[in-house]
Amino acid sequence: MRPTLVEVFGLKFHAYPTLLALAFLVGTLLTVRQGERAKPPIIGNPQGGLWAFIGALVGAKVFWILQYSEAKLLWRAFFLWEGGLVYYGGLIGGALALFAYITLYKLPIRRSADVCVTYLALGQAITRVGCFLNGCCWGVETDVPWAITFPKNSYAYRHQIEAGIIDHTAVHADPVHPTQVYMIVGLIAIFALLKVAYGRRHFDGAIALLYCFAYGILRFIVEFYRGDSARSVFGMTVSQVISLGMLIVPVVVLGVMRSGMLGSKALDHGGPSAAEESEAARD
Repeated sequence: MRPTLVEVFGLKFHAYPTLLALAFLVGTLLTVRQGERAKPPIIGNPQGGLWAFIGALVGAKVFWILQYSEAKLLWRAFFLWEGGLVYYGGLIGGALALFAYITLYKLPIRRSADVCVTYLALGQAITRVGCFLNGCCWGVETDVPWAITFPKNSYAYRHQIEAGIIDHTAVHADPVHPTQVYMIVGLIAIFALLKVAYGRRHFDGAIALLYCFAYGILRFIVEFYRGDSARSVFGMTVSQVISLGMLIVPVVVLGVMRSGMLGSKALDHGGPSAAEESEAARD
């Protein structure tokens, strides 16, 4: 655990916001580059990443307020420096902001989504490193060989004190599942999967659907080992319920496409290959 990543001339760079900013820069620049290499190219710019970043921060804050606080405090959603962010809220807010940007600049919606989600997974992995260093998003108590402990006054330590798992004489928290590491490894695997899939023949929007399905599985499983999530919805966490939705949506969309309701040729051609055959991006 290292909440302060580095200190330079008296200025402290905290781990989570620093890694979050790095994820934004890496994800945005690589997404723009991949868009430019697409055939035909998707001509965007880093401004789109900024739209998504701001939308994601506000959405994550709104979701946190609704889940952990009171709706009457939604006006504080723009007080981003106060902390308290939930990823699924960020995904919704970022997606809406990016959709607005794509619509405003008349970019191909489904092809743009395919480009963006690949590096979204990479950016998430980087951000989860910040979670690990910050000590947030910790796991439940366990005795597995790879369990980790967090120091006194960490989030996990304070939680275990309040839950009566340890007392104030403990020098550190009891060992817990390294859920942040589970997410990092899983997200890197998803990133690799999406990169391989993007290079293969696919219909527009397929990579975005694959991301939804793969991330839904990962998050649903890891939530079983989270120690900071209340299981308040039929024995599941709120994130698990949303994850189930992310699993269902791709299946429903593919079923509809197979039935011909979204076009009989929707599944018959691939992303890069089809794009080379047509000058117009299909939405």
